[in-house]
Amino acid sequence: MRSLKKISILLLLYAEVLQAQDLSPKYANEFLNMGVGATALGMGSAVVADISGLDAAYWNPAGLAIQKQSTEVGLMHASYFGGLAAFDHLGISHKIASENVVALNVIRLGVDNIYNTTQLIDNQGNIDYSQLETFNSADYALIGSLSRPTKIPNLFIGANSKLIFRHIGSFAKAFGFGFDFSAQYRPSKYWSAGLTLRDATSTFCAWSYQLSPEMQQTFLETNNELPKNGVEQMLPRLVGGIAAQRPFKEGKFLLGGQLNLELTTDGQRNTILSGNVFSLDPRAGLFLRYDEKLCLRTGVSQLQYYTDFNQLQKLSLQPHVGAGIVLQNWTIDYAFTRLGLGGEGYFTHIFSLKWAFSKSTN
Repeated sequence: MRSLKKISILLLLYAEVLQAQDLSPKYANEFLNMGVGATALGMGSAVVADISGLDAAYWNPAGLAIQKQSTEVGLMHASYFGGLAAFDHLGISHKIASENVVALNVIRLGVDNIYNTTQLIDNQGNIDYSQLETFNSADYALIGSLSRPTKIPNLFIGANSKLIFRHIGSFAKAFGFGFDFSAQYRPSKYWSAGLTLRDATSTFCAWSYQLSPEMQQTFLETNNELPKNGVEQMLPRLVGGIAAQRPFKEGKFLLGGQLNLELTTDGQRNTILSGNVFSLDPRAGLFLRYDEKLCLRTGVSQLQYYTDFNQLQKLSLQPHVGAGIVLQNWTIDYAFTRLGLGGEGYFTHIFSLKWAFSKSTN
């Protein structure tokens, strides 16, 4: 009756096994690409050319140097996939000199209270719910950032250093690291350009597994290979963009937009332009700001071709909307978006909060 011991976590574990055995799998460590800050997510993640302060530490660390206040503290929470997964972000940025800015960000994507049913059915086929246990599967990233201007007027550079820890209960864990490099050019208050090379040296993650004898037996009896320790890596991706904005109504209103292109190097993806090695994914965003107090945002991303039930090829896209309000030193932002294609249950509400302040001179 041991063959009846089918565990609810098998697919989750086996997915990690397959990735760890492929040196450069697509979507490896994809939680690092989900994005932080409702400001950026409300614009469809099209922000690399015109983003500043703490949020820039994630999207384009070069924009950190544009930070107005000496210190910014921010946090974000989102529930994805109908509340099954929680994504949280906490960060702080600070000017260490008149021109240099550093930041530290922590990201967590977790699925909590997963049932481990390995011992639910005994050798006689009896169900014993007292044997049920729960575990968590979570991904963590600690991102340190540095930004500074260059000798070229209006050109700023930045870099990220990423430390990664991932675990699936006590069964599997991984440690990794990687680096990002970026630049932002702001020749005018009306337009700017940005470039970020993410995972510039490839981001590595080394997996190790500690399965109990019972779990190993379950894998074998369900015709699955036992997981093996291995290393996976995220190949570099290049994100470039250009942004423009224009005030009107005596400067009370500001209308701006941005176009970003993301070039991935891990093979063919389901994007508008793709090849055997490279794929190109465009995204665009718009915002309307009033008196530096209220901002409305929208954007589109994930433009993909798909085949419908009539075998006709169609183009799909993901819409995004958002809003933000500034209350003295506090900024509250909201975004309504979703991850990937899916039904209404994949939509999520995202809230982020930022506090910006400078040291009192009194």
